[in-house]
This record gives sequence, structure tokens and C-alpha cells, in this order.
Amino acid sequence: MTLAEIENMTCNTLTVRQVAEFLGKDPQVIRDQAEREPKYLGFPICKAGHSWCIPRVGFITWAKGLTPLLVCNQTCTTNII
Repeated sequence: MTLAEIENMTCNTLTVRQVAEFLGKDPQVIRDQAEREPKYLGFPICKAGHSWCIPRVGFITWAKGLTPLLVCNQTCTTNII
């Protein structure tokens, strides 16, 4: 998955699997980091029940080297980190 593909998506949030594919990482590494010290991920991440989601606009902003926006989809509004 490329940044251009992420930018062209219409969804408001990304899954850990999508972000892991972009970063070339194992999704579990991202989940583990989100549980332990989410601030070191660099991009905003939300916990929704037992799942994690990443606000797409915030992730794109981070991927471009800018300060991420702390935005979250309505379906992912609990425990914004």
C-alpha cells in the first residue's frame, strides 16, 4: 500500500493491518506499541472496544512528516491516544 492509495481512500480510519502494510511492519508490533507507549508511534491511534483504528487524515499528515492532527471517526471516539 502506498501513501497515494491511502490518500485516495474514502474511509475516515485505517486498520492496523493497513498501516502495517504501508510501514512494512508486522501488525502485532503496532498493536503492542499502542498498548505500551502509543505516543512513540507518532501518529494518532484510537482504541474502539478491543480494536485499534488510526484516523486516516492524522496518519497521512504524520507520513508526510508533519504534526498529525488528532482527529477521530465517530465510530472510534473512545480512548483517543
